[in-house]
Amino acid sequence: MKNILPMLFVALSALVAPQAEAIEISMERGNATSIIRVTGPIENGDAERFKAYWNENAYDSWNFIVSLDSPGGSLIDGIEIGRFLRKVGADTVVKRYSPTVPGRFSDELPGAECYSACALAFMGGVERDVPDTGRIGFHQFYGGGASTTAEAMERTQYIAAMVANYLRDMGAKVELFEIMSLKSPEDMFVPTRDEIAALGIVPSTSFHGFRLMPKDGLIVATATNERNPNMLEKVYEIETFCWKTIPIINLYASSPEQGLSQDQTTWVAEGGGFQIETELGTFDHGIERIRLYSSTRLLASLILDARVARALGSGNAWVRVKGGSTASGVFMTGEITAPPGGDPAIMASFRECI
Repeated sequence: MKNILPMLFVALSALVAPQAEAIEISMERGNATSIIRVTGPIENGDAERFKAYWNENAYDSWNFIVSLDSPGGSLIDGIEIGRFLRKVGADTVVKRYSPTVPGRFSDELPGAECYSACALAFMGGVERDVPDTGRIGFHQFYGGGASTTAEAMERTQYIAAMVANYLRDMGAKVELFEIMSLKSPEDMFVPTRDEIAALGIVPSTSFHGFRLMPKDGLIVATATNERNPNMLEKVYEIETFCWKTIPIINLYASSPEQGLSQDQTTWVAEGGGFQIETELGTFDHGIERIRLYSSTRLLASLILDARVARALGSGNAWVRVKGGSTASGVFMTGEITAPPGGDPAIMASFRECI
């Protein structure tokens, strides 16, 4: 163990390419929200510089957004900045701005880039956004500067474990690290809009990445999203399956305590049914095709037909229980984000029905 930390320090230091300048930090202060702008390469020591700037300037606003426009640089500083942002509850965005002019707000410009160590810093934001005008990129890190292949592999393993743990802590899907690991250090993974949501790079209230699993003698496709429920919204999990040749959607709360009360089931029943909005059309269903449950984690069972089941599995979709309104004190909705061509797990769960 005595040899590990020095080796790791050397490996991390090897990832810091010499740069002419460190990051530039500036602020555009607002009453409710202030923007801290970080531009340029991230050098060794920039995490401490950023923390000092924050401690001196981050006041008089309810919310702070850190905008990033950087080609990357020091791995360790990128992670340190990210962990600090999560600790102080800041949001992040990939944006580029025009030069500061005294007395006026800066204009947003296209072409913002956040690569490598910058992308890791970005992941520290509580809320994160990559607008259409910006790009974010990840790549594999490695233990450069080693004298032997074995030493390089050992250093790389330490660095990989650090990055993997960090991305997990920040809420990214494990698939993001797997994709990074398949890229060479010279090759950048720039995710598409769908991949940004599906890999947890930007937090999403949509349900995606459905998994097939056995349940009560059936094969179901299921996805959870802890960000979807709120004060009125109930749906934490969506499950699709085929029961006696009938396609079914089950909607679940996070716990029985978060489920429907008896009064709420009555109010929802008065709403008249549910709606499935898909890329192939919108389908309305009456109350006779919904089963509601009180005092349990299961909120509702939605009964489909084969045509709607095929449409649901073919692409992005919305599921809405019509009675889910503020009048009843409850919402029951869920957005489904699918990969190109549709979600294969959902389609497989409906296989015996369609």
